[in-house]
Amino acid sequence: MDWKKIEENKKIASEFYYTYGIEKDAEKVKNFFGDTYIQHNPHVQDGPEHFFRFVRFRKEHYPEGRNNVMMTIADEDKVMFHVHSVLTPSEPGRNLVDTFRIQDGKIVEHWDVIQDIEVLKFPPLTDNGIFNQVGDAILTDLDKTEENRKIATEFYETYGLEKDAEKCKKFFGDTYIQHNPHVQDGVDHFLRFVRFRKEHFPEGKNMIKLTVAQGNLVGFHVHSVLTPGEPGRNLVDIFRLENGKIVEHWDTIQNIEVLKFPPINDNGLY
Repeated sequence: MDWKKIEENKKIASEFYYTYGIEKDAEKVKNFFGDTYIQHNPHVQDGPEHFFRFVRFRKEHYPEGRNNVMMTIADEDKVMFHVHSVLTPSEPGRNLVDTFRIQDGKIVEHWDVIQDIEVLKFPPLTDNGIFNQVGDAILTDLDKTEENRKIATEFYETYGLEKDAEKCKKFFGDTYIQHNPHVQDGVDHFLRFVRFRKEHFPEGKNMIKLTVAQGNLVGFHVHSVLTPGEPGRNLVDIFRLENGKIVEHWDTIQNIEVLKFPPINDNGLY
């Protein structure tokens, strides 16, 4: 791993995201782009100029809006941000993940998953909240990045493709913390979920399309299809590992809509 490059990418992407998501300064944002910017959101055009127009729109229409980065995972060419986005103060906002590819010090490509934060009608099943609350202090074990990436990938394929609850057990210790308000803490509850998926959605698949790993954190951008033939869901699952075991999980889940007009770009979601 080129740790120097990873830290440079993290610094570039973080400065860019603050300039865009907090300051909303379209002129300063220009410094982070070259000639190419590829978008994977079907409603957004390719090209830096279209992004600058978007930043100006946000500043004009949502002057108090903020995209607050709650977790960052960086590798040698990509940076993944887990973000709490609030366009209008006092609204719940959105739970989103923005992932950027960096080339020669410039932002060149972007993927996103956007989920509205619902107003719950019943108490959440955990009190852990949707987001990481300890900032960069959560990132440890940089020397175990590749080991953790391998463990998390094997775990995810066992869960998302094989749906084998018994084999999943070996990836857990005693603790499993959930940040989805509809899912309970604990390994046994996750294994019950895997069994449920296998029984009710035997042909369902969670297919990893992009991975960003750093230290004890592994993020997967995933195409999830529960029933063959449906568009499925565009989602990100983020896992924290400790001593080689899965111990904590965050997610952002977006239903893939059936477009009524052609997408603005032909790059696909992944």
